[in-house]
Amino acid sequence: MTHRQHGNRASAYYAHPSHGDPRIRVLIRIDAIEESARVNVRGVVTPANIKALYVVCRRVTAKLPSYEIVVDLAHARVTAEAIEELHEHARHSVMSSGIDGSVTPCRLRIVDPPTILRIKENA
Repeated sequence: MTHRQHGNRASAYYAHPSHGDPRIRVLIRIDAIEESARVNVRGVVTPANIKALYVVCRRVTAKLPSYEIVVDLAHARVTAEAIEELHEHARHSVMSSGIDGSVTPCRLRIVDPPTILRIKENA
């Protein structure tokens, strides 16, 4: 069931938990002049697969510690829980390890997705 919602978010998609956790694809673009690394994400980002995104971002941060990491979700769909988690990391300027509870300091910016996924509780 798809539900369109107007306001700050372009739309919301209600996903059923049985849909599983699809894979995400990332493309990293390095800008040496701006000292930034843009991680372009495609696919559906969920609490289960967000760890893979963290691993990618941590590797970029390890190689380019002074660079700003821009997680660009403009061409992805993201669950409400996952976007909240990403924004929390950006507010605290840290990146989760994706493996354990540790975090790495970094300059992190999030480009919001056009679609926020909401998981239906009663389906």
